[in-house]
Amino acid sequence: MNNYHIAVVEDDALFAAELEEFLNGLGYGVTSYSSAQKFLADVRQKECDLLIVDWSVPDLTGIEVLEYVRKFHPDMPSIMLTARTDRGDIIRGLEAGADDFVSKPVDPEILQLRIKSVLRRYNGDVRARPESVVLGPYLLRPSTSTVYFNDEAIILPKREFDMAMLFFTNPNRLLSRQYLAATLWGKVVDYQSRTIDTHVARLRKNLKLNPTCGISLNALYGFGYTLQADMHAMNPAQAPLAMSA
Repeated sequence: MNNYHIAVVEDDALFAAELEEFLNGLGYGVTSYSSAQKFLADVRQKECDLLIVDWSVPDLTGIEVLEYVRKFHPDMPSIMLTARTDRGDIIRGLEAGADDFVSKPVDPEILQLRIKSVLRRYNGDVRARPESVVLGPYLLRPSTSTVYFNDEAIILPKREFDMAMLFFTNPNRLLSRQYLAATLWGKVVDYQSRTIDTHVARLRKNLKLNPTCGISLNALYGFGYTLQADMHAMNPAQAPLAMSA
C-alpha cells in the first residue's frame, strides 16, 4: 500500500469503476468524479497527488480542467486519457499542463507505468537547488515554483519551473535536447518529438523572455537551447546569483 491519492475525472461510470478497482489493486487511494465541476469544487478544499482526466467530459473539457488546475495547483501532476491522436490536440494538451497522455482504449500496463513515471518525476528533485536564483530582472524561488519578473509573480507548473532553473543556472550555455530530456523527463526523446519545443515555447512566453530585457531563450535548430544573457547590459546587482539555504 502506498500513500498516493489519485483523482479520476471520467463520466463513463462503468469505465470509471473499472479504473478505480484497478488503481486500488495497485495500492492507490482513488476518488472518482463523474463531472469536472464536482472535481473542481472538491479540489479547492483538498489536493490530490495525481489527476487522471478524460479529454471529453460533459460539463467541461479535459483541457479546461487542466487549465484550472495549472492556475491554482501548479504542482499537481496530470495524465490525460484520450482517443485523439492528432498532433495539434496533443500540443494543446501539453500547453494546458498535461504531463502525459494515455490512449483509449486504455492498456492497464501502460497506464501503470505512466503513473509511476509521473509520480517519480514529481516526487524527486531534478537536482539539488539553491534557495533562490537571480539573473537580470528575474528572481526564481524553488520553494514555491515562482518566478518574479520585476514586480510580477509568475507561478509555474513544476516541470516548467524545473526547466527554468536549468536555463537560469546555466546562462549562455547551450543545453542539448537530450540533456533536457534526460534531466527533466528521465529519458531520451525521439528527434522528431515536439515535447521539449512545446515546453520551451511556453516558458519563453510565460516569462516574457526577449532581448529587450537582456535575456532571451534561443534555439540552435536540431540540437538545443541557450538562455542568452547580456551580462554587460546588466548592473552588478543583476549579475547571476545563487543563494543556498
